[in-house]
Amino acid sequence: MLKASTVRHAALLAVASTSACSGGGGGSSPPPTFTPPPIISFSHTFPAGNAKAAQGTAWDIIGVTTTLSGQNPGGNGQLYDTLRVDVRFAQTVANALPAPGASLLFPTQLGISVGFNTDGNRGTGAYSFCSTAPNEKPFEYASDEVARISDRNYGILTSGDTPVYSGPPDPQEEAQTAVSGNTTISQTYVLGALGVNAGSAIPHIGIAVFAANGAGGTDCVPGATLEIYSESVSLAP
Repeated sequence: MLKASTVRHAALLAVASTSACSGGGGGSSPPPTFTPPPIISFSHTFPAGNAKAAQGTAWDIIGVTTTLSGQNPGGNGQLYDTLRVDVRFAQTVANALPAPGASLLFPTQLGISVGFNTDGNRGTGAYSFCSTAPNEKPFEYASDEVARISDRNYGILTSGDTPVYSGPPDPQEEAQTAVSGNTTISQTYVLGALGVNAGSAIPHIGIAVFAANGAGGTDCVPGATLEIYSESVSLAP
């Protein structure tokens, strides 16, 4: 596992190398080659059996993996521009999500929402998720666990449950959602849709994951923010 400082140094070296190769001089120079930064991935597991449901399926989260990558140079200078969150369940989830264009209604269906703390402050967000402290709302953004868009994705919400996207569905502004295997739901986010301009640094983002069925919430992990930018995945105080 690469340490964050090592990854940042390597990423900056890649930028410096590209700039040097595209420098002036006589004649035309080849276009700069985009070198993706090293992928950063952290995993955390949770004990099974903590989920509860008033009725229906008690969807039980047993693992979360976060992966930062750089896929689209786009001329905007970003190195890390994409975040994938893989949520692993104790149960089979292959056919558990509502159909595209439908909403979470039935107690056997599954909905997940990922909350994002993008400013490092635990009191300035719009959503509380797993927090137990009074009036604590760490998360500025959250994926919608209820309404599935017709393109199979979910909206990203911010203060007042206002969707980030406007107009026709746009995957660049949505939680791009897929089922991986039988037990994992994967959601991929463009960091710009979360208000994060990574620049040449590793973005500091904290997350929490909430699971529900059509009758209500079933599980929420972790008890505090799961940080995705530290070498050892840690629970914030």
